[in-house]
Amino acid sequence: MIVNERTIPIKIQKSEVLLRRIPENHWKRAEIVSDLAKRWAGFRGEQAVDFPLSKLPEKDYLIFHGIRLSNGKYSFQIDTLILTAFFALILEVKNYAGTLYFDPILDQLIQTNPNGEVKGYANPIEQARQQQIELEKWLKKRNIFIPIEFLIIISKPSTIIQTAPGYMKMLQKVLHVQFLLSRIEKISSSYKKEIISSKELKKVCRALLKEHTPETFDPLQFYKILSNEILTGALCDKCQSTLPLERHYGTWFCPKCQTKDKNAHIRAINDYFLLNNDPSISNQQFREFLHLSSASIAKKLLISMNLPFKGHYKDRVYLPHNLNQGKT
Repeated sequence: MIVNERTIPIKIQKSEVLLRRIPENHWKRAEIVSDLAKRWAGFRGEQAVDFPLSKLPEKDYLIFHGIRLSNGKYSFQIDTLILTAFFALILEVKNYAGTLYFDPILDQLIQTNPNGEVKGYANPIEQARQQQIELEKWLKKRNIFIPIEFLIIISKPSTIIQTAPGYMKMLQKVLHVQFLLSRIEKISSSYKKEIISSKELKKVCRALLKEHTPETFDPLQFYKILSNEILTGALCDKCQSTLPLERHYGTWFCPKCQTKDKNAHIRAINDYFLLNNDPSISNQQFREFLHLSSASIAKKLLISMNLPFKGHYKDRVYLPHNLNQGKT
């Protein structure tokens, strides 16, 4: 059973908004486009495990996607965590193409792309092992002691996996996604003794969900972009023009393609919230961002979106709905 749904990562959501809200010739655009492509590739790799995991018996396997926990000063994030009454399993998913060489001497992963480009990465086996250690600590604080396994999942079936002669044992934790289900079944068959009761399992599930802290990301700070470089206004969803829409007789009007849109302000305020790391918006800020002159029209639009709010009258600010729930 999927307990924690997979959602589009906040870095992807915010990066897409940022691209929509900077000029076409902005000096950071190429870097953002490149980073966004890598993030989408990583996310699609994570999605590759969804189909085989859907075949697991729901009552026996509890699945958490993108769970992020803390043992104090630092947080750790797990692509996919599978929890059972017998064992826990961490899945670290990699969407690498070409040839992967796990170097046992330098403890490094070396990728040779199909175009011949060579790149080096930290060893994902060690990365998953650290996640295993952190999860053990987290569970131990809650008096839960359960065996924890981990696997490195290569999402592209065409990717070649290699290591040095004599070190094949190193790759026992690495496999292509098409073998994931059979490996889980093999792991399951090796754990015969129930470690935690169904009552304790529910308790762990509640704790995982309660202490899950979604990742934050400030795109303006990360890319060193000033707030006055951001394009304001409601934007046309049809022609993708950067010209702000105009408010005409209760609807939004695109001066470029003549399209009318009643909901452009909803997309605009979501953009505003995603670009601000600690988001809230007042009536005045809403008017300035949407290029509205009327406070009463702004108030009407804000109320129509049923946004949470705090404060009264002139001090009122509106808050976003949960933005970190981008559906896949």
